[in-house]
Amino acid sequence: MRRLNVLLFLFLFSLYLQIYAQLPYTFTNTARSSHGAAYNVAFDSDGTVYLANYNGGLRAYNYDGTSFTNTAYIDNGGLAYAVAVGADGTIFLANGSDGLRAYSYNGTSFTNTANIDNGGTAYGVMVSADGTVFLANGDDGMRAYNYNGTSFTNTAHIDNGGTSTKDVAVGTDGTIFLANSFIEIFNNGLYAYSYNGTSFTKTAYIHNNSQVTGVDVGLDGTVFVTSFLGLQAYNYNGTSFIQSTSVGNYWGANNVEVGLNGTVFLSSSSHGLQAYNYDNISFRLLASIKEGGGFAYGVTVGSDGTVFIANHSDGLRAYDYVGNTLTNTAHIYDGNFAFGVAADSDGTVFLAKGDDGLRAYNYNGTSFTNTAHIYNGGTSTKDVAVGTDGTIFLANGDDGLRAYSYDGSSFTNTAHVNVGGGATDVAIGHDGSVFLTTWRDGLWAFSYDGSSFTNTAHIDDGYPANGVEVGTDGTIFLASDFGGLLAYSYDGTSLINIAHIDDGGHAADVSVGLDGTVFLACNEDGLRAYSFDGSSFTNTAHIDDGGYATGVAVGPDGAVFLANGDEGLFAYIYSGYVEVENTISPIPDVFSLSQNYPNPFNSTTTIKYQLKETEFVSIKVYDVLGQEVAKLVNDYKAEGYYSLQFDASKLPSGLYLYSIQAGENFNVKKMLLLK
Repeated sequence: MRRLNVLLFLFLFSLYLQIYAQLPYTFTNTARSSHGAAYNVAFDSDGTVYLANYNGGLRAYNYDGTSFTNTAYIDNGGLAYAVAVGADGTIFLANGSDGLRAYSYNGTSFTNTANIDNGGTAYGVMVSADGTVFLANGDDGMRAYNYNGTSFTNTAHIDNGGTSTKDVAVGTDGTIFLANSFIEIFNNGLYAYSYNGTSFTKTAYIHNNSQVTGVDVGLDGTVFVTSFLGLQAYNYNGTSFIQSTSVGNYWGANNVEVGLNGTVFLSSSSHGLQAYNYDNISFRLLASIKEGGGFAYGVTVGSDGTVFIANHSDGLRAYDYVGNTLTNTAHIYDGNFAFGVAADSDGTVFLAKGDDGLRAYNYNGTSFTNTAHIYNGGTSTKDVAVGTDGTIFLANGDDGLRAYSYDGSSFTNTAHVNVGGGATDVAIGHDGSVFLTTWRDGLWAFSYDGSSFTNTAHIDDGYPANGVEVGTDGTIFLASDFGGLLAYSYDGTSLINIAHIDDGGHAADVSVGLDGTVFLACNEDGLRAYSFDGSSFTNTAHIDDGGYATGVAVGPDGAVFLANGDEGLFAYIYSGYVEVENTISPIPDVFSLSQNYPNPFNSTTTIKYQLKETEFVSIKVYDVLGQEVAKLVNDYKAEGYYSLQFDASKLPSGLYLYSIQAGENFNVKKMLLLK
C-alpha cells in the first residue's frame, strides 16, 4: 500500500466507507489510536491494520468498527515510511534509514525475517500478484526483489535520475508506476515500466509541474497521482499517459489511495483527507506537452492541423497532433518575447515578438526558416492576424495597429493608426473589418483600404480587453481581464454590447469553433465553453488543469488547443449539450427517462427526463464497449420536467447507451447514431 501521511483514524474510516460502498459526502470519526507520526497504512484480508509509524516503527491493530486494539509493535530503528502486505500475509516495510524489511505476524507479535539495504532512502513499497516486491528508493531509483521467506534477492534496478523516488504502484496487468520527484521541478513526473523478472524497461513518462508524492492504480487501470499541487488522473495505453482530469490546486497533496468501490482518497497537508468520485467530464484532456521551459502565450492552428505555439522565452514551436499525442516537429528561437502567432493558408507563420517586432517563417514540416523581419517601434508587440487577401495586421502595444504586405522575403508597412490604450489583440471580420482590443479603452473597429485605416466604431465597457474573435455569424467576442466574456454586434458604424457573462478568472483569449461554440481561456480558471443564442451565453463545460491559461485556438477537426503558461500546450475534445427546464408544467409524480427523439438520429437528438423531487442527477453516454463518451448532466436538479439536446457530431455512427442516475433512481436506454 502507498504512504498516507494523515492521521490513522481518518484513513481507517475511509476504509469503512470502502467496505460499505457509501458515497463520499461526509466522514464520521469512528475510532482513533495515537502512537506517534502515522505515515502509511495497509491492511490484510482478515482486517488487521498495519501502520508505518515514521520514527515509531511498525504497529498492528485490530479494528472492530468502533475502536482499535494495538496487538503488536516492533521498531528496528530508522524511519518507517511505507508498508505493504503480500498475498501470503508477509508484511514489507520501507524504512528510510535501512532499506527494506520483511516481517511475519502471528496475531500478537512481529518477527523480522529479512532485511536488505542497497542505499538510497526507501519511501514506498508495493507487492505484485506474483510476490515480487518493488521499492521506491529515494535518490537510488527503483528496485525489484524476490523474497523466499528468509532473505531478499535484488533482481532489477533502474535509476532515471531525480532526488526523491517517492512511491510505487502495480497495475492489474503488471505495469509498474513510479512517482519520481526532482530538485529541478521541470523534470518531475510519472513513469511506467514493464518488468520481465530481471530488468525494467521504461514504457512511458509524463511531466508534472510540481513534486510528485504518491501514485495508485484503480481497478479500471486509471492511474492517480498526487503532487504538491493536487490530484491528477491519467489513462495509460501501454506507451503513453493521457491526463483525463485533475483536482486542486492544493498545497501538499501527499498521497492517494483507491478504494474497493473506486472511491479515490486524497491526503494533503492543506486539506487533510478527502474522498472523490471519479468519472470523465465534458472536457477530456487528450494530450499535453511542455518543452523548452519558458511561458506559452499564443497558439494557432494551421489549415493542415499543425499547431503553432508562441512561447515568451522559448520562441516558436510546431506540433503534429495525431490521435492522442502532440509531437514537437520544429523549433526556432530568435530572442525572447514571443507573444502572438498566426498562420497563412500557404503555411507561412507570423510571430509577434514584443520589442522585436514581427517575423515571418517558412515551415516545411520539420524546421522553420526565418524569411523576414521588421520592427516599427512599440514596446510590446502582442498579437498578429492574417486577412483573406494576405495582409498582416499587428497589435503593437503602445504603438497601436499596423498593416503589412509580405512578398515572401520582406515586409512593407502599409498603414498605421494609434488610438492609445495599449493594443492587445487583433481579429479580422468576414467583410475585412479589423477589430482591435486595447487594455485601457476597450474595442475598436477599423476599415482598411490598402493604405490607411479608418476608425468606424468604438466601445468601452470599462473592462481591460485582452482578446477578440469574430464568430461564424459576424458576432464579435471579447475576452476581458476583469469582465469575463462579452459579445457585440457590428453594423459597420457602431458596436452594441448584446451579451455578457463572468464566471471568474482573468479572461485572456477567446476562440470560436466551427459550430459556433465560444471557448474562453482564463488565467487562473482554465478553459470554458459557452453556447451563444444571440442574446445570452450559457456555460456548457469547464476544465482547469492548473497553470495559467493564456491562449486558445480550435483546430479544423474541432480539437481545442490551450496555451497554458508554464504548463505548455494542452489538447482537448469537447462534447456539448443544451438543457432546458420547463418551469410551467406541474411537478411530476414519478421519475422517468424518455426515449431520445429522433431515434435513429444524425448528429443531434433530444433526451427528456422528469424528477418528482430534487436530486443529484448524472446523465452519461456510453459506447457499446462500455466506454463513457459524454457526460450530459452532473448537478443537483429541482423537481420538474427537463429536456436536453445531445450533440454527437464528433462521434462515429453506431449504437450508444445513455443512463440517468437520480438519487436512488436509475434507468438506461439505447440510441442509434446514423451519419
